[in-house]
Amino acid sequence: MYEELKNLSLKQLLGYVIFSEQEAAKLYRNLIKDMDKDSLVAHKFESIAKDEDKHMKVLQDLYRETFGDEGWTFPDGLGLKPFETEVKVKTIDNLIHALDAAMQNEYKGYKVYRYLAKVHKDQRKLFMYIANNEHSHYDILKREKEQLEDAMLDEPEKLREQISNMPHMKDYGFKIFG
Repeated sequence: MYEELKNLSLKQLLGYVIFSEQEAAKLYRNLIKDMDKDSLVAHKFESIAKDEDKHMKVLQDLYRETFGDEGWTFPDGLGLKPFETEVKVKTIDNLIHALDAAMQNEYKGYKVYRYLAKVHKDQRKLFMYIANNEHSHYDILKREKEQLEDAMLDEPEKLREQISNMPHMKDYGFKIFG
């Protein structure tokens, strides 16, 4: 990943991380679409989405202060893939996949911000703060995934069952349909 980053200017890097924060917030809000909004899990994911929104705002402000405009763009054609945001969570398997994708996104974000802190020392404190925040998100998601996997240990056949058909998933925060 560092090889792709080395070829980018600060302007392009900021465009990449602004876009990434925007997409990460979308992912967390997509995850809670079918959850009971008052559940602890939904609150946890909404809290992470709000953190991503704050990161995006701070980075947009930095972009505007540094370059005098708001015209950031995602750097195309450089081998950097945008984050996964469209996840349809219908089964436990889907949710585990979504948590894996979110964990990968957070870890990638952590590495990118550490790189930015190393290369752009004038903003080191900001980039390290966000890097550590991303790492905290990774840890939270990892614990959620482990808790879900542990809950399914005794019933592996339920991994592909519809979440809406599983009354005990209400404890995990999903709405029960019909």
